[in-house]
Amino acid sequence: MPDQSNRVEKLRESDEKYPYHSKSRVLKYVKCPRQFEYSYLKGYKEPETYPMRRGTAIHETIEDYYHNVSHYVSTYVIPPTVGQLQQFLPDYKRWQPYVEPFISNFLRFEARRLEEASSIETWLPVEVEAEGWVEDPLDQGNDPIPAMGYVDVIYHADSIPGLLDTGKVIVDHKTGKTPDEQYRDDGIYLQGEFYTMLFGDEYNITAVAGYYPKNDDLIVSTPSRSRRSDLLQTMGDIETAIEEDHVYLETDEQPLCKWGEADDEECSYYRICSSSWGEPLRHGDTVRKMVANGCSHGEIAAHLNCSYDSVNYAKYKLGLS
Repeated sequence: MPDQSNRVEKLRESDEKYPYHSKSRVLKYVKCPRQFEYSYLKGYKEPETYPMRRGTAIHETIEDYYHNVSHYVSTYVIPPTVGQLQQFLPDYKRWQPYVEPFISNFLRFEARRLEEASSIETWLPVEVEAEGWVEDPLDQGNDPIPAMGYVDVIYHADSIPGLLDTGKVIVDHKTGKTPDEQYRDDGIYLQGEFYTMLFGDEYNITAVAGYYPKNDDLIVSTPSRSRRSDLLQTMGDIETAIEEDHVYLETDEQPLCKWGEADDEECSYYRICSSSWGEPLRHGDTVRKMVANGCSHGEIAAHLNCSYDSVNYAKYKLGLS
């Protein structure tokens, strides 16, 4: 990992209730204000999961790959070929469990970039794990809360297939599945605008993207004034909620509260939250019996003290609709 400041650690150790904005904090607030409160104001820790461990291993593998590539190019005159890319991966024990589809698809993505780039210089990343700060994102001028973040990699736009432009492209590597279009505005696109805010003064940011090696998908967005306005409004809402002692931090009942019957298929805070969205899935056998007995959605919702929509969602997940 490149040299990074210890400012985040110092801010976390300060007496400030909410010392800085980050991409994760803003997106979690958009996802559910109550989850944001549990994570960042009350300090409840989410348990580490297999997808989290996998994500860390893949991110570290890609990071070390880029360091090895940069070292090779600085040492040898002849640029690497597509067939050589695998040799830049670190020790195979770190990435062997994720060869298919994650690492294999990442190498295919790198091969496409190598073939697209006009030179080896524009194929090489501009920065890896870059740290960015904006001291006064809301332009308050009075004890502002800064915004910060780390980006996985910054590329030359010249190396991204389909982008016939100059400038730079910020790419975040995502080890989950590619999000459906209806979930991108409040997710990957909003995250991209956050990164543009952090690095837009330093670089000419042509586009921001999320690369999903699981499906070999590159989801690209361009800087947007309306999205920047939404981002700043959300950050302002966070600060207002904190100043007014969390008055606006309500639960956003939705499928992400609980999406399956298993204990690990729910928000980490579901059992201490007021959300009732997942009750039909928590009591799947009851729902099955009531459906078999001809009970309506409304009767099931009344019995479990939950919403009609959550019953409808549970029936779909349980294969009863």
